[in-house]
Parts: sequence; C-alpha cells; structure tokens
Amino acid sequence: MSAILFNKLSLRLLQATAAGLALACGAGAMAQDYPSKQVVVVVPFAPGGTVDNVARQVQEALGDRLKQTVIVENRAGAGGTIGTGTVAKAQPDGYRVGMVFDSYATEAHIYPNLAYSPSKDLTGVSYMVRSPMVLVVPATSPHKTLQDYINAAKTPDTVSYASVGAGSSNHLAAELFHETAGTSALHTPYKGGGPAMTDLMGAHVDSMIASLPLVLPHVQAGKLRALGVTSKARAAQLPDVPAIAETFKDFEIYSWVGMIAPAQTPAAVLKRLSDDVNATLKTPAISARLNEGGFEVVAGGPEQMNALVSSESQRWGRLIADKKIGQQ
Repeated sequence: MSAILFNKLSLRLLQATAAGLALACGAGAMAQDYPSKQVVVVVPFAPGGTVDNVARQVQEALGDRLKQTVIVENRAGAGGTIGTGTVAKAQPDGYRVGMVFDSYATEAHIYPNLAYSPSKDLTGVSYMVRSPMVLVVPATSPHKTLQDYINAAKTPDTVSYASVGAGSSNHLAAELFHETAGTSALHTPYKGGGPAMTDLMGAHVDSMIASLPLVLPHVQAGKLRALGVTSKARAAQLPDVPAIAETFKDFEIYSWVGMIAPAQTPAAVLKRLSDDVNATLKTPAISARLNEGGFEVVAGGPEQMNALVSSESQRWGRLIADKKIGQQ
C-alpha cells in the first residue's frame, strides 16, 4: 500500500472516529442536560378518554419531578395514528413523546400504509397502567344480563357496539366476544372514549366493551349498566358484575396505557423519563387515585413496554387476519 493511500485511509478513519465521538458526546450532553425545556406529551385521542385520563392524572406531578412544564396535547384521528405519527417524526430528544392505548400494538395490522413503523420508528418509555374491560349497555337498554345481550345478538345486525377505532381493544374485544359467543354485532367506531361514551349513554349505540376506568363513573351514576368484566375474576370495583369467564372459560382481556418516544432517543434520556414517569405512578396519592378509578399501576420500563407491544401484536394478529379487520 502506498504511503499516500495509507495516509488517506488513516485520515478518513480519524475523521470517522472524531465524528462518532462528537455524536456520542453530543448525545451525552443532551442526556445530562435533559430536560431543559417543556415536555409535550401527545395523547392521540380526544379529551375524556382513558389515555387522556391517565395523562391528566400524572401531568402535574411528572412536571414536578422533571422540573419542567409538561404539556398534554390531544391529537385525535385515524385510530390514534395521526397523533402517534407526530411523535414518530419528532426529534429524538425526549421533548415530544406520546401516550398510547392498546390499539398501538395493532396499528401495523390495521393500517398497511401507515406512515411510520411502530417497531422501527418508536420505542417504549413506560408500561404505565392496565385495567380489565367491561361490557356495558345504556341504562335504558332492555338487556338486563349478559345472557339477555347474547340472546339479542344471535339475530344478525340487531345489536351495535362502539369502539375508539379499528383495531382498538374495544373493537377486538367485541369481535372476540362475539366470535366466542357465536353472535354478531355492528361496529361503530369513534375518535375517542369520550365521544363513544356520550353516544352510548344517549342510547345512540347499543353497547361497548370499554376499560373499567372509563365506564366506572357512569355505571356508579346509573347512566350505564355493566353486564360482564373481561378479567378472570370479578373486579373489586364491581363485585356484583360477573366475569365473562364465568360463562366462557379463559376469556380474559386487559386494556393498557403506555408511553413511547422516537426510536433514536438517547438511552439516558429514555431512562430519565421512564424513571420519573414510573416514580410518579408509584406516588401513594396518585397510585391510590388510579386504583380507585379501576387502573392497576404497572410502572414497567422501556423493555417491558416493548415486550408488551410485541406480544399483543402477535396475539391479536390472528383475529385481525381472520376477521379481515381493516380501516373502517
């Protein structure tokens, strides 16, 4: 090898090494200074739903831990993919992150032309909370029991159910329920839990399988009637409501909420944010309030969130393919 060629190769190696060191130092400095400005948490659903509920409960306390203002930004539409898309395209610096519902795990199955890849463009920050779901009907519904509802749904196109979008746990849980029961119902998607609840209480739609925290206040107020819960055992908050598993063995579904960030966010930033989110969730006052509302605090880290998304994607992929569930 000539001396000139050797020198050129050496120079390039030095330049590459220097660039790598600069990048690493820059990421390290970013992590050390994080956060130095307000943090925006995108909720990809309308106000009033489950994800928005959790976000509002941790917003102030999380800001206190981060020593920066935390802004909750609602960006609803397309089953949560519009708001989540803004997180996927954000700078990977920890200043624009998202909170997602269980529907996040099925987006790639539902939207084949999704503008981002949940597995490549985004990563977990925290597996925050989970809750059982509840089959509810309006208080004025003629269906007094789970069996009443099953009997009615045996006649095609006579019962409708609401969801927060195609591929959401509301949608998939209802499809799995009707598949298990040998019944059918018409799907009515909404842009969030809030609008769905409003129409359900107004009897504009017949039923919904929704998260316990979302429906509990309305059941307690007598505006909705609970027919069954999707946990293996009865929920402590609704001890008189049977578990669906009492009728259909091993029927078990949980709704969940987690936090995500752009995939290239420095590990140290993810750790700081995850640690502070999870510490906030474990704060006695906040944990108690969430539990009273029907949530179970999980407070899992990035690895647990990523593992959850992967397992849920695999679990529901079969049903989505079998039922040909897509954009509706």
